[in-house]
This record gives sequence, C-alpha cells and structure tokens, in this order.
Amino acid sequence: MPQKSGGKKKVSSIKSEYDGIKFDSQLEVYCYKKLKEFNIDFKYTETTFTIIEGFKCTGDSYEADKRKGSGLYLKSKSLQSLKYTPDFIVSGKFNAIIETKGLANELWPLRLKLFKKYLTDNNLKYDIYIPHNHAQVNECVQMILNKNNEKEN
Repeated sequence: MPQKSGGKKKVSSIKSEYDGIKFDSQLEVYCYKKLKEFNIDFKYTETTFTIIEGFKCTGDSYEADKRKGSGLYLKSKSLQSLKYTPDFIVSGKFNAIIETKGLANELWPLRLKLFKKYLTDNNLKYDIYIPHNHAQVNECVQMILNKNNEKEN
C-alpha cells in the first residue's frame, strides 16, 4: 500500500519468511513457491549487478540538506555505485531475471532502464520478467517452462 511521506510515495510491502528465507514481499514468496513447484533452477537475491561504478564528481554541488536547515550546502564529491539485485535469477537452457513488483516506487523505471542498458553494453543475455500479481507470476513461470521446452527441441 503506497503511503505519502513528504510528498513522495512510499511503497511498503509485508515482509515474510518461508523455508528459512526472509522475503521482502508475499509476492516474492509466491514466486519462490511456483519456481520450486515446477523445478525451475533459480537463485534468490544472490547476484548484485553494479550498474554504474562510484566516482568523484569534478565540480562542486550545492544542495539542500534538511538536517542542516534551509539553504544550500556543499555535498561530497564522492558518489556511490548504483547497484541492482534482482529477486530471482533463473539459469538453465537460457537465463532470466524475475523482479516481482507489487507496486513499484518512483525510481524503479529509471533503474530498470539503466539495468537494461548495462546488460546490453556488457552483452549479457537475460530475459526479464516483471510480474505484479499472482496471475502474472503464473504466466511468467509458464513462459519460462515453454522456453525451456523450446530449447530442448
């Protein structure tokens, strides 16, 4: 359920535990169960991609800082890496990424676009599935099974 926090939407989900694994949402648990049910080889949140390496900005950047009050303040020139950890990575006859998204936050579309560029630039071949509900998880799993069967023939 999205909540407003200072004019921005905050996306919250119900954390769950299953098979001794802590999941960020119940949709992730559902997807995990479906992948196991159909014996699809996958890993859950084990791979992190560095989309953009950290760097030092060449110019100065003056920005607002609520902790310091009103006004503009010099920010650090060091910027952290931008990373992305998919929910599930499927391996086998082809590679796929499944990112379950009940409700996406406002940064998700940009992160996805940058991630697709990263995959393209690094010649990494993954099919990407982004189910938002149980029916779409079921469809995603069926598409993966169909693709695996195609690769066998």
